[in-house]
Amino acid sequence: MDNRRQFLKKTGLAVATGMSSSLGAPIASLSKAGATSQRQASGDFEIRDITWKMGSPMPWPTKGQAQAAIGDAILAAGSPGYPGWVPKAPQGRLNQLRDRGNHNSAWRLDTRTMKYEILPELPVGIKWPQGVSVGADFYVLTGWVIWPKDQNDPSSNRMFRLSKRSGSWRWKELPGLDIGRFSPGRGATVVGSTIVVLGGQASFGQPRRPPFSGDHPGVYVNAVEAFDTASPESGWTHLPPFPSRARTSMATTAIGQNIYLFGGIYINYAEHDSGPLGPYIRGCGDAYVFNLETQQWRRLPDVPRPVYGWDAAPYKDRYIIITGGIKDYPVEHPYQYQDRIAEVRSPNFDVLVFDTLKETYRVLPSQLPSYQAPAERRQQLLENKGFDFSKGVYRLSAELSRVGNKLYLCGGEVVSAHNVTDEVVIGTIQER
Repeated sequence: MDNRRQFLKKTGLAVATGMSSSLGAPIASLSKAGATSQRQASGDFEIRDITWKMGSPMPWPTKGQAQAAIGDAILAAGSPGYPGWVPKAPQGRLNQLRDRGNHNSAWRLDTRTMKYEILPELPVGIKWPQGVSVGADFYVLTGWVIWPKDQNDPSSNRMFRLSKRSGSWRWKELPGLDIGRFSPGRGATVVGSTIVVLGGQASFGQPRRPPFSGDHPGVYVNAVEAFDTASPESGWTHLPPFPSRARTSMATTAIGQNIYLFGGIYINYAEHDSGPLGPYIRGCGDAYVFNLETQQWRRLPDVPRPVYGWDAAPYKDRYIIITGGIKDYPVEHPYQYQDRIAEVRSPNFDVLVFDTLKETYRVLPSQLPSYQAPAERRQQLLENKGFDFSKGVYRLSAELSRVGNKLYLCGGEVVSAHNVTDEVVIGTIQER
């Protein structure tokens, strides 16, 4: 109880039920029936479908970038943007940015005009970071710092803020996490003024330790930390770890004072002797909710299929939209839908809606458009025995942002010349 009170005080949350809080109205109960009055006030509506179309491509191809929405704009920074990418020939300054290969570029998309603005470069080059917004500020958790080389750290604890507090866009480094994390997929979210980071892979302050492989620098953790941007001098606070398997590449978002976590993956290192790690990837079909006021986790109904590398966006303080990624890796934990898991992995094009009031899932009629692989690769993909590409190529670790009733799914790992894309897929939410 003392730890809970210290956290509530540190983050501005009220300890007594019914008191005001910087993180929003308090939640009286974690039970299914204990919905907030804010959710009840939102009305009994449903998302009928989401229609998708292609938008203006990003300035360069990338995957797993730090990304967040601020007002009518979307900001992004870091992650791979490979030289020599096709099909579009780079031009001018974008050519210089793309060919540098330092993974420290940033952009801003005005969704009203669909025009891009090139932002100041990050002080470090990063891959597989996390991005969130608080108010008018953009925060980047660095993931793997790869540039400058003398600062290389495969599970960095560093965080930077991009803001216009001084009149123009400027980066500033803020206190770092206690546990540095390499975090492909969505592992960070925001409640009020507080950033919450969940899971990932850690090398625990040993940046020179050899990684298991290029995308697996350390062991998986289920540690959770919080940072109140209203009092940055207080640093990071540890919260209760999430239950079940430590993991990464899950879908994470927040509504009210509740933080939601869906799916993800981990490597079963206990059974790995040597060689490729792919056969030891394990999926997660479970889901959880954490309440910041009560400091308690609770398991939610299992997701319909185990998926990793997907992303989530909240809508109208009630619904959570989840899409993208890859489905059907083997699941080792108790899972309601074990019989649904196919023997061969495949892209996840389903668009899932989780109703936080009813705690139910619904698959929407329209699927996410697949990535269209180059013609010379399509027959080869169809002959792949370990993956089902019959319905198209996955959009893995694409970043999802919502502005109003529109969703923007940006970039992602695909099957292309350099396994990245500059595509932006725009979804328009249709209500009943």
